[in-house]
Amino acid sequence: MKIAFISDFFLKEIHGGAEIVDDFLIKKISSHHDIIKKKSIHFSCSDDYDLWIISNFTQLTETSIEFLKHKRYVILEHDHKFSRSRDVSKFPKHLIPADQIIYSDFYRKAEMVFCQSQSHANNIVNNLLLDNIANFGCSFWSNECLDLLEDLSETKKVVGHAFLESNNPIKGTFESKVFCIKNDLNYKSIQKNSFDRIMYELSQVEKFVFFPQVMESFCRLATEARMLNCSLITNGNLGCTSEEWFSKFKGLDLVNFIRRKQQENLDDFIEFLSTGKTKLKVKGKKIPKVSIITSMFKAGKFIDRFLSNIVEQTIFDHCELIIIDAASPEGEVSLINDYKSRFKNIKYLRLDNDPGIYGCWNEAIKIASGKYITNANLDDLRFRNQIEVMINSLEKNPDVDLVYAETFITKDAFTKKIENIEAKTTYPTSTFSLENMVKCLPGCMPVWRRSIHDKNGFFDESLKYAGDHEMWLRAVRAGSKFKKIGGVYGTYLFNEEGLSTSKKTMAKKFLEEKKIFWEYSDVFGLNVTNKFREYFSK
Repeated sequence: MKIAFISDFFLKEIHGGAEIVDDFLIKKISSHHDIIKKKSIHFSCSDDYDLWIISNFTQLTETSIEFLKHKRYVILEHDHKFSRSRDVSKFPKHLIPADQIIYSDFYRKAEMVFCQSQSHANNIVNNLLLDNIANFGCSFWSNECLDLLEDLSETKKVVGHAFLESNNPIKGTFESKVFCIKNDLNYKSIQKNSFDRIMYELSQVEKFVFFPQVMESFCRLATEARMLNCSLITNGNLGCTSEEWFSKFKGLDLVNFIRRKQQENLDDFIEFLSTGKTKLKVKGKKIPKVSIITSMFKAGKFIDRFLSNIVEQTIFDHCELIIIDAASPEGEVSLINDYKSRFKNIKYLRLDNDPGIYGCWNEAIKIASGKYITNANLDDLRFRNQIEVMINSLEKNPDVDLVYAETFITKDAFTKKIENIEAKTTYPTSTFSLENMVKCLPGCMPVWRRSIHDKNGFFDESLKYAGDHEMWLRAVRAGSKFKKIGGVYGTYLFNEEGLSTSKKTMAKKFLEEKKIFWEYSDVFGLNVTNKFREYFSK
């Protein structure tokens, strides 16, 4: 088998934990398969290999990543590259806000993502909702390194406390030193040096103080301290502490355990490269199903653009697109059938008459099987990850019933690229507010729980223009919670021929909204009610 091993850096360039692990695996794999090292910046889409192993990949281009999505590849996850900051420790329960997640589709398309520890795996599963995660549950050391750790494991302790001296602030040197000083401890700082020298000095230490400022996916140094019979004073940012063996073994027992564990991992990984099967897979989370509902009437000039945009959603495989044809006279069905032949998750229903947009939505909801629902207007466009980001937020916030985000506005009916966007919608607050609903719905493409309709019924079909306004206010009155997500995830077409934006209907829409807001004035309270009195008196 021909294998390409891709990484931003290799061991001769950076002597870091990831590079050490990669070097170990490359040497071991080379005895079973043909393997070549390639730096991310030198990646070529013309290369032809049976398998790509992707290690650190932040220097891969978007073109390279898109190319790899159609190949057989695995990811060796060394930190938390799905987070913009690559740090999950600063977020409650390590749940990253939706607009801070990146590379999610790249992780999802991988044959397997191999992690360093159980907590590392959990962070990926919980943030990306993936079920293709494997956990090594251990790092890798050469036999020479383990031999040295074995020799030093019974060294006499002559130093009470010590910490690692590092210029890298994420290693917590400052915090560790402050801890020692505040607790009036006799301490020693271990200088950055060769591996052998650091291990020798560490072996003489009774208690190792280590307060990393970011979440370590594993932390080799903490494990090495334990193999050297050191006690550990640390925070909750060590992945290795999530493994059962970490508190169970120490000293020589831990060295011997690591030898066995990493050999088992290596055997499993080598087998996986050939068969695609691994015993290391952890229980993941399946992406919940999303029902995308849309009404169609005289959509001839938009339908192709709409369908191509929707099927490109990163999680479209986990969606169902329900198109309700309101007796449209333009024969869009031929193109829809073409898409249906390629995508089995597209449903099409033609009605004998036009019940209005909210009647169409209700028909779609009645046959929808998704946990979540989103409406899709034929003349709007979604960013590829829009639905993924929305449901990710809903899954992390079980008390929230609907999420939305800002959208860009365009008057170009045929724009397909972000470059053509003219303006951005305005939401005065960074979070959902009732006051904001006076002038604007929760976005033009919100995603909500199916349970909203179980509790509050369907859209009011007597309304022609503002039925979504009424539905959301009804839900809020009943206790539903809405959440605004940071970032922009779609484009809204200010269509001069549209139902709610044409000159013929805008006045009628305004009057319908006014009626609804008076009906639900109890929801807003006096201050906001005065705001919409002012708004509707203009």
